[in-house]
Formats: sequence, structure tokens, C-alpha cells
Amino acid sequence: MASSSKKKIIFFCGNMSHSGGTERVLSIIANGLSGRGYPVSIISLWGNGNAFFSLCKDIPVYWIEKERNKKGILGNLFCLRTLILHERPDVLIDVDMILGCYSFFLKRLRPELFWISWEHFNYYYHFRKSRLLRKLVRKVVCRYADWLVVLTERDKRNYQKYMKLHCGISHIYDPVPYESPVVKRKEYPVVFAAGRLTREKGFDLLIRSWSLLERKYPQWRLIVAGAGADEKKLKRSARRAGLKRLYFIGTVRDIEKYYKKAAFFVLPSRDEGFGMVLVEAMSFSIPVVSFDCKAGPEEIIENGKTGFLVEEKDTSAFAEKMEELMGNKNLRRKMGMEAGKSVKRFDKEVILDQWESLLGERMERGYDGFGFNYCSGL
Repeated sequence: MASSSKKKIIFFCGNMSHSGGTERVLSIIANGLSGRGYPVSIISLWGNGNAFFSLCKDIPVYWIEKERNKKGILGNLFCLRTLILHERPDVLIDVDMILGCYSFFLKRLRPELFWISWEHFNYYYHFRKSRLLRKLVRKVVCRYADWLVVLTERDKRNYQKYMKLHCGISHIYDPVPYESPVVKRKEYPVVFAAGRLTREKGFDLLIRSWSLLERKYPQWRLIVAGAGADEKKLKRSARRAGLKRLYFIGTVRDIEKYYKKAAFFVLPSRDEGFGMVLVEAMSFSIPVVSFDCKAGPEEIIENGKTGFLVEEKDTSAFAEKMEELMGNKNLRRKMGMEAGKSVKRFDKEVILDQWESLLGERMERGYDGFGFNYCSGL
């Protein structure tokens, strides 16, 4: 647990106005640490000045895009410099490793600042844009940050194996945002999916799988929540496939009601940093079907017990596992109950304890005050 002295924390994120999983998890951890007595604030590089997810009233959010005097990278950096010198935090946590291109300079400005880089993409994720910059920033973070937090044990092993780490490293799972597992009382013939409508989330693969099932099961519907760059393309694909009961409902704030109604949840992703939506769905005692993509689902799902893991991109096998659940109510109930039990290891208080451990004893033990960490590889 944390030491008696509560360190002042600033989270540094890309855009707190977004409705994505990264922002959702950040809000949960920030609220949780604030509730445990830590002075917490958030810096959002971009955004419209309104956080999508609720934050405790004592957590200020600084919007660089709105507060900077000059545009561009230098304008951002000068604004960040002013904020850090004014706020004088003990800990800076950048939420997404790419922000290390700024955090590196803030660390140089205040060497006593404990810099944690909290990466939300898996080690193998291939970015379409800024790929070379991200490779460079990854090396900078591994060399100059005080600690690196990744989302899975698999990613931790990858960093230890392939990178020259001069920083400490931990894997900390994303937390369940709900207080306790919900016992399923009533279900509807609904398959539910949620996520950004982008290529890495694989909804084009889900359309292929659903096209094998829709005509055979006229009472069933597939509902997809989320928005993104591929929305129009995905809708065109669904129309060309003649699908009548596939509904794209956009971004929703009341996603819980869909978890409550769904018979099961599907994750067709090509890549995941963790798979927060899997944990969310399972906390409502419903089974899940997911591709066994890098890197989170294998550490969340017990294949055949809490859901099904399917070989990557095998849309026929994905449809078969969906059909197995669609045709067997007892299997859905049994798997759903096991899913609800299994997510207790992702309980918010358990995850917050791990963050407190990092902010407390590991930070005190590993950091020598001069930017070098003796606990590399933990």
C-alpha cells in the first residue's frame, strides 16, 4: 500500500474528451486515487474542455489546446512547462507512451519528478501514422523514464526480452468499472459488441461471421456500439451483405443497459492493448467470444469456461462459437456465471492497491532521486 505521505499526481493524456477505453480507465484510476487521498490532476493535450467520463469534483483538468499561447509542438511544450512548474507534482504519468516525447523534456526540467509511462497498446501494435516516431519514443521511455506500466504479463515479458530497460516495469490490468458482478436475471436474443470502428477492432471480420448466421437465426440481432473512421465503410459492407439485423448505434453513455440485455458479447479485434470491454461484459455475467489476438484476451478469458478464444481472423470458427452460444441457453448461463466470478481479479480496489504499491513502496525503494531506477525488470 501507499506510504503515509500522499504524492501529488498529474496524469497526462491525449484527449479527455474522447469516449475510448483509455479515457474510461484513466477516469476510474484518477477517481479512485483521489478517493484514497491523493492530490490528482489531469493534463489533456487536446479536447473541447469537457471530459467525456465523470471525474471527481476535486480533480482539475488542464486543456493544453485551449490554454496554450502558441500552436504546435513548441506551444504545447511551453504550456506544459508552465503547468509543471506551477503544480510541482511528485509523479507524472503519461497515458500512452507517445506522450513521452513531451514527458522527456518535463523530466529534464524537474529531475526529481517520478515519470511513469503507462502504455495502452501492445508491444506488437503497428501504427499507420507516426510509426518511426513511436519507435524512437519507446526507446527514450525505456531509457529515461522511471517506470513503465503495461497492461498484460505478455507485454511485460516482451519489453524485458526485446528492449534495453533502464526503468522499472510492471503489468497492471485495467479495472472493472462496476462495483460487483451483476447476476444475470433476463436476457434477450442479442449479441453485443462495442469499440472504435477502426480496422484494428475487426468489425469487418464480425460482419463476415454474422453473415453466416443471420438468416439461420431470424430472432437474433447483433448490436454494435461505437464510432470511428470506418463507420461508413462498415455500414456499406453490411448493406452489401444483405444484413437486416445488424445495428450500428454509435457512441453510447448508457452502455450498461446493453450488457444487461445481451445474451453474450463478441470481440472481433485484430489487436488489443488489454480488452477492457471483455472485462466489462463478463462483469454482467455474460459469456464472451473473442479472437485470440495480441495481447489481452488470453489473460482474460478461460477458453471453454468463461467464453471462447478463436484463432485470429478465422471468421468461420468465430461464427461457429457464436452459433454454439446462440443455440444453447444452459451453456450461456453456465459460462456467464463463471465469467462473473472470474472478473473479481480485476476488481477496482485490487487494481488501485497495485497502483498504490507502485506509488509507494516500489517508488521509494527503486528511485534514487537522480533519474535512475534500481528495480529494472520487476
